[in-house]
Amino acid sequence: MKNVLLVEPAYNNLYPPLGLLKISTWCKKKGDDVQLIKDTRHSQTLNLFEKRERYYKKLKDHYDVIYITSLFTYQAQFVIESIRYYKSRFPDARVKVGGIMATLIPGYIKEKTGIEPHVGLLRGAENCPPDYSWYTNLPYSMSFTTRGCPRNCRFCSVKIHEPEFKVKGNWEEDIDITKKSIIFWDNNWLASPNFERDIEKLVKFQKAGITQVDFNQGLDCRLLDENRIKLLRQIKISPLRFAFDNRSEDGYIQKGIQLAQEWGFRDIRVYVLYNFEDKNDTPEYFYYRINEINKLGALAYPMRYRSINDTQYHHVSPNWDKYLLRGLKLSLMFYYSKGMIRKSREAFIDIFGKNFNQFKKNMRKIYAYDKQLNKKGTPNNLIKDFHFMDDKIICEEKQYAKV
Repeated sequence: MKNVLLVEPAYNNLYPPLGLLKISTWCKKKGDDVQLIKDTRHSQTLNLFEKRERYYKKLKDHYDVIYITSLFTYQAQFVIESIRYYKSRFPDARVKVGGIMATLIPGYIKEKTGIEPHVGLLRGAENCPPDYSWYTNLPYSMSFTTRGCPRNCRFCSVKIHEPEFKVKGNWEEDIDITKKSIIFWDNNWLASPNFERDIEKLVKFQKAGITQVDFNQGLDCRLLDENRIKLLRQIKISPLRFAFDNRSEDGYIQKGIQLAQEWGFRDIRVYVLYNFEDKNDTPEYFYYRINEINKLGALAYPMRYRSINDTQYHHVSPNWDKYLLRGLKLSLMFYYSKGMIRKSREAFIDIFGKNFNQFKKNMRKIYAYDKQLNKKGTPNNLIKDFHFMDDKIICEEKQYAKV
């Protein structure tokens, strides 16, 4: 029996670390004693978790193996801190690093820590169901019905960490029937040859008590047709997610939204990539896309591109500038909830304008106004609700709690 420690670094993550939960099951099957923790920031003096016992179980004096996961490359500092901490804290343990960031920039991790990270999926753990015992109040199960994607989008990291598109035939083993919803992380479920069979399985899960299904990476609008939307209507999929990231989806996304609405889907959300190094990824084309989505009554969810090859957080594409990016970020933070552009046409035009020139002007005004407030020392716990009236910016302030 080995003592195994599983570590998720201190970065923010909306979801539990699925890879570590699978490793937990894998190790427990081998008879290992497993502990999982969410890490915190560490100082150079190597503050010990024993000082934070009200948040964490006390660490053991010895671990044989320590698995540290990783997520996005721009969160690299958190991953490096965790690796250095546990190497120093447990010098006799084997420290293993994996995950998305580890696969994308393994050389960076080795240079900073001396650890040669695992690249790609961990085969033994991949076939194990998640160990939900670490998150007893988690309201949903998590799984993939497929891995990889047949597309080859330049901005996407999937082709690197999941290069082969393949079906996961036993995904139902990942589902805890006591949880009322399922979140799937497929990159392109509609491309699966098992799509109809997956629908049949989900219908059975619904009869057993599952009330909601969410494919949270989005469905490929280019593959949506009358037959597939009819099958999707058999399951309680909510929200229905698509993406409008580039010109190859133009025309398809509009038809997809309209088709989904005709079949009764009301909560439709569309990811919109921006700030990528592509000649077509311009502020003008971004405005066109969010305007098209808003006109159709769906929710646009802008997603800022950050490099998948390095650790830079404040990446600025040659087609964009910091003023537009900052103005857009502020409008999404303070005007819309959870970064989504809501359905109201009037509100959309108020903030983003009737055309691209108004959009550009409004974003720059928001940037300038916020900069002016910062110079005046406006408290950062005030939410700034921006509006435009007679070409002047109006700002209503009210208290809010930071999450």
